[in-house]
Amino acid sequence: MGHEASGIIVKIGKDVQGNFKVGQHVAMNLRNPCGKCYYCLNDMAHFCERFSNHPGAMAEYAAYKPEALFPLPDDVSLETGAFLEPASIAVHAVDNAHMKIGDTVLITGGGSIGLLIMQIALHYGASKVLVSDPIAEKRQLALQLGADVVVDPLKENLLEVSRKFTDGRGFNVSFETTGILAIARQLILLAECSGTVVWVATYQGNRDVGVPITYTHTKEITIRNVCPSPYADYKALKMLSKLDLKPMMTVFPLQDALKAFEAHKIGKNVKILLKP
Repeated sequence: MGHEASGIIVKIGKDVQGNFKVGQHVAMNLRNPCGKCYYCLNDMAHFCERFSNHPGAMAEYAAYKPEALFPLPDDVSLETGAFLEPASIAVHAVDNAHMKIGDTVLITGGGSIGLLIMQIALHYGASKVLVSDPIAEKRQLALQLGADVVVDPLKENLLEVSRKFTDGRGFNVSFETTGILAIARQLILLAECSGTVVWVATYQGNRDVGVPITYTHTKEITIRNVCPSPYADYKALKMLSKLDLKPMMTVFPLQDALKAFEAHKIGKNVKILLKP
């Protein structure tokens, strides 16, 4: 619990190397690749064969390996630093999309990952962005942060709105962050010729999404997936001060943790933080 975290160093192990000091503000990463296996040695550490995972920081104290710590710049608060892990996923997703300046972008899901992807895609040069989410508060926030159009998929026809939005051609790049298989498949039908669909979410069970192979072949559609990548952490750290994260935050004091979990169940908040 608490894998998206930041904190203050209070003690350093005697054998730790690196420019760390007590009192330093850092962001932490849940995953720690071994650095020695085949994949780590071939620039694919996100497929590490011997990953170690940290238990999370939803505690008074938490121990981390130095490789999992990222010192925060002076202009990045602890609240902002807690976004490093989801921001790294968003960075890796946009990298996987091979976006070009002027691309049209669809994002299904207006949670923290979806809105981070949107902001990073805009930095990459997206010309038009549509965000689909059934929760009104998240749609409003998407507009506030730069979306051109938002859609309530429970009340509007996403296919029809998207075709009108893209003059009938579909999107150059689409990102799926809801984890709903039907929506993952729908993005294929919304792709432009030579478009790219990036499935960012995790999907339950070993289920088949039913890719229409002839359709993807004739339109030369590329389908990509995203695993958390340690190589994206450094890029994400540089991006944190460039992103508008404060409107996405709802901060609860640690003693109100149960209230925070209840708020999370309602689903109107994008990113709930617990602060000691």
